[in-house]
Amino acid sequence: VIPNQEPVVSVGIHLPQDKFNATTIAFPDPELYEININGIPISIQSELKLQVKDGYIEDETASIVNISQLCIFRKDQYVSARQGLIIHSVVAGRGFHWQKEISVQLPGHVIIEVRDDSLFTVNEVLLEQYLMCVAASEMSANCPGALLEVQTIVARSWILAASEQKHIDLGLDVCNDDCCQRYQGIGSQSHVVKKVSLNTRGKVLIANEQICDTRYSKCCGGRTEDNELVWKTKPKSYLRSVYDGPQIVKNNLSDETVLKSWVESQHGCYCGPKYVSANDINEYLGEVDKIDNYYRWSVHYIQIEIVNLISEKTRNYFDSISALIPILRGKSGRIMELRIDGIVNGDNSSLMLKSEYEIRRVLHPDFLYSSAFIIETNLSGGKEQLQFILRGAGWGHGVGLCQIGALGMAIAGYDLKTILAHYYQASELINIYD
Repeated sequence: VIPNQEPVVSVGIHLPQDKFNATTIAFPDPELYEININGIPISIQSELKLQVKDGYIEDETASIVNISQLCIFRKDQYVSARQGLIIHSVVAGRGFHWQKEISVQLPGHVIIEVRDDSLFTVNEVLLEQYLMCVAASEMSANCPGALLEVQTIVARSWILAASEQKHIDLGLDVCNDDCCQRYQGIGSQSHVVKKVSLNTRGKVLIANEQICDTRYSKCCGGRTEDNELVWKTKPKSYLRSVYDGPQIVKNNLSDETVLKSWVESQHGCYCGPKYVSANDINEYLGEVDKIDNYYRWSVHYIQIEIVNLISEKTRNYFDSISALIPILRGKSGRIMELRIDGIVNGDNSSLMLKSEYEIRRVLHPDFLYSSAFIIETNLSGGKEQLQFILRGAGWGHGVGLCQIGALGMAIAGYDLKTILAHYYQASELINIYD
């Protein structure tokens, strides 16, 4: 259903899986809020110190116990930077290599309960306020206006398409993190971000009279991927693999020889150094992102490292690893199926990894940037043990918008319609509410 007015969204801030049992909430301006505990209004203080005990929440500041539900209501709808309530100890990068704890300043209402002996915190916020926060969280507010406009439209389309609904069991529209969309509150908002939100208000991409499921990732590595290879869903006309550059290049990166040449060379891609300098990338990435070369990268494993890594991640305990063999690659070069050959208890054994996500999870202590990589081996050491070098391209699944590529296009002067048409071909930009 396409809405004709701005909806309210429910965003998970603390999830039960985070296993957080304590947090502090600060109110820069307590007069802007009302608090109910178990449905009963209480006087507000400048700070709440909450902890979970025996299945309930306790407020150490006011010595209130046996709280089953704590509701914090914002008296007005829209919040400027430095006016929102501040929640400490919030996960950013949940389950990824950049995971850390941050503090977030939130607009809207906040509801806190206990689930599975852990804090469960939900932020109820108007969609456009949410999108302002997403635009400045996914990428820096220092990005060109065209990039922020594109990011806002893509984020709006994705959440309204509601194709994934990863947290429907918790009654959430989305969580606050990368598994949905990165939402770190109003702390990074700027005048530019607010202007972008107003300029794009209510705008979405549609195809076949439905809002587009506008997937995106940080860096495609030079070519985006077809959606059905990553998520085993039906092909979508607007999520086709495209070369991330100004020319039309029909290279078959599923071919190992072609891919090797591709990965080992630099191209005039929008997400590459020709358009986005490595020296400038820090200015444009989101605050929690690790600064690195995402366009081209490599990781190196000696034999004992890769044996321990694969054994730990898969619970298949290899004595040695003899080969990593791509079985299926997508058009972007991403491996979708990988066979691991080795020795288990003295016998030959093989293990299949059947998704790009699982390949990335298994082949890195944290999470591999992408599955678009070539595999090199060499013998070294006193016993000539086999070593593995993975030389890769990009960061993320590669479907839809390439955020760094879109940044490169914006820096080069392309407008939002041109950028959207490049990544989401066969789509149309419309306005669904004022």
